[in-house]
Amino acid sequence: MADPESLDRLMSRLADGDRAAFSPLFQALWAPALKVCQRLVNDADAADAAQAAMMKILERANEYDKQRPALPWALGIAAWECRTLLKRQQRLNETSADAAGLRSDEGATAREAEQKLLVSAAMHAMGALSAADQETLVATYWETDGAVGGGTFRKRRERALTRLRDRFRRLYGLD
Repeated sequence: MADPESLDRLMSRLADGDRAAFSPLFQALWAPALKVCQRLVNDADAADAAQAAMMKILERANEYDKQRPALPWALGIAAWECRTLLKRQQRLNETSADAAGLRSDEGATAREAEQKLLVSAAMHAMGALSAADQETLVATYWETDGAVGGGTFRKRRERALTRLRDRFRRLYGLD
């Protein structure tokens, strides 16, 4: 994965219409987007979801806010694409069960799908946080090299998580 600064520069170049940034940006974002999709949907659908997310990321590059980091923005789109895929599958399962006159009693898979939807919603809420909060949470959960350690980092993480919970509640009304 490319360092955050070069990723931000590539995204800014693409947003400004520089087509030469397309391939390097795709190569830099593919692995993180696929990783997020693999965590949110089953392995059979992860590559398809990541590919659809990459298409949306590259198509919507002109909407990228250059004042914010590119990685959380892109991962938020990938998580949202996974959420959309899960909702579509859920609707198809409900429709097919209704058509067959059956009631779906898949407790374990329903719980897994619900957990994946919650993670997707959290990623969407994370995209609405400040750049500093996003960087803190990315450093916490994606094993990046953090320049700040110890108590300072723990306090930043605590504050970022509090703001993430507040944003999540405002967006979804859930605890």
